Amino acid sequence: MGNQRESRRCRRFPVKGGVIDIDSVYGDIIELSFGGLSFRYTAYDNMNMQPAEFGIIFGGEELFLENIPLINVSDVVMDEEAEGGAGEVRRRGMAFGDLVPEQVVALARFIRRFSLEE
Repeated sequence: MGNQRESRRCRRFPVKGGVIDIDSVYGDIIELSFGGLSFRYTAYDNMNMQPAEFGIIFGGEELFLENIPLINVSDVVMDEEAEGGAGEVRRRGMAFGDLVPEQVVALARFIRRFSLEE
């Protein structure tokens, strides 16, 4: 398996400390690429589940990218019940829309800084 080839257009990087905010949905970024990202979040009964068109990515106080254009790709249940029964844990995949050059540069900086790969 260690020799498995990446079949996606953009290489994915596991992330060690990024958070995304999309229309009051907050999640921990799992993977990030120049094509999009996936994140884990807890869904509650009264939560707005409609995919948003823009989001903000945070990397601590050092870095954040705002008004990132997003396209919902997937949203699946990972665990039926979160710790303490607060809701279900889900994984959402989002593709990036058209990024402006400044966003691409900031995204590259984010990947360099927060990727688990050396």
